[in-house]
Amino acid sequence: MSSPHLSSMHNLKQIIISQKTDFETLATAWRALETKVNYLLPFQTYDWNSAWWKVFSGKSFFHQHELAICAVYDNDQLVAVMPLMNTHVGLHRLFLYRYVRPFGGDPNLTELRVPLTLPEYAEKVLQLWENLTRCETLGLTEFQIIGAKAPTDHFIQNNKSLFPLTDRTIPNFVLTLGEDWDSFKSGLKRNIKESLRRCYNSPKRDGLNVGFRVLQGRAAIVQQLPMFYALHGARASAKETIDHPDYFSHPQHKALLENLLDTPLADRMCLFCLELNGKVVAMRLAFNMGDELYLYYSGYDLDYAQYSVMTTLVAEAIQWAIGQKIQRLNLSIGEDVSKTRWGPAVINYVEYQCVKNSAWRRFVGKQIFRLRKIRNNQRSQLSPANEDKPG
Repeated sequence: MSSPHLSSMHNLKQIIISQKTDFETLATAWRALETKVNYLLPFQTYDWNSAWWKVFSGKSFFHQHELAICAVYDNDQLVAVMPLMNTHVGLHRLFLYRYVRPFGGDPNLTELRVPLTLPEYAEKVLQLWENLTRCETLGLTEFQIIGAKAPTDHFIQNNKSLFPLTDRTIPNFVLTLGEDWDSFKSGLKRNIKESLRRCYNSPKRDGLNVGFRVLQGRAAIVQQLPMFYALHGARASAKETIDHPDYFSHPQHKALLENLLDTPLADRMCLFCLELNGKVVAMRLAFNMGDELYLYYSGYDLDYAQYSVMTTLVAEAIQWAIGQKIQRLNLSIGEDVSKTRWGPAVINYVEYQCVKNSAWRRFVGKQIFRLRKIRNNQRSQLSPANEDKPG
């Protein structure tokens, strides 16, 4: 497609952007929309999506990714962006199989892949998926729809043009922060209070002083990335604990972080460092999104695991966030005790794999999905860190 494709939807104007130059032109309006959305996720920003496309877009003769970004306008105001991509198997319009999905089909680097939408337009934006099914010509198209669980479930159940092959709930754990640390801590469960007491007292008994530093912005963070990669890899090698793959063992995955540090999003990036007697023993990347601090990947020195340094690091990050007047702490997705012990609220998202609702597309779609699942399982057995998200 040589130029943006326009269509209307209940007085809204929808533009499908398929060219990189049009993607770049959207930057100013996209960033302006970010300022109007409460609890913005780093993965919804223009900078994340631009860096992701730079690193992960690619093609071969029979397999190529193409831009299919849906920009939605009310009059001349951008009110929603769905960063989508078309993956074709086969020639462009004579494809055998096509996969329309949000940016972020990576080994869990892009943790939440939901559209950037003003709240009052969220339900209307879901209807865009029905419009996309009408664009199908030859071959089979699979659609991956990700959104807040309740409205997305309602849309799928009441839309007969799409047939869900499978669905997956994605829990996101979020803490509401109080006015001060003491008030926040008083509301915690007894077990985490006791854990925090041990986290600070046990190093002290061994003559170790706890220190905490926050590195912010490109210049400070980029110098410490090698240490972060090393500590993240060390955490992945830990035994008898929750499995944590080494997500940054692949050069392409490191390239995403390094590209992000070359964008304005770098000003929102923080690298939290926990020190014992001046030695960095744990690190965690985070994104300060203004009203929410999103905790990203971490790592620690296994020689200091007995001091529960990761729990201490989260506690220090919470205290820092409260001091910055940040309202919420996003503990990221995935249910495990390191998140639930803090007593967070759960925000559920859902991911659907769908095909157009016809008999042969339902049959073929089920077979392709089954084969892809077998392939992903085989990959995960060889190298869990390189496994794509389900679907």
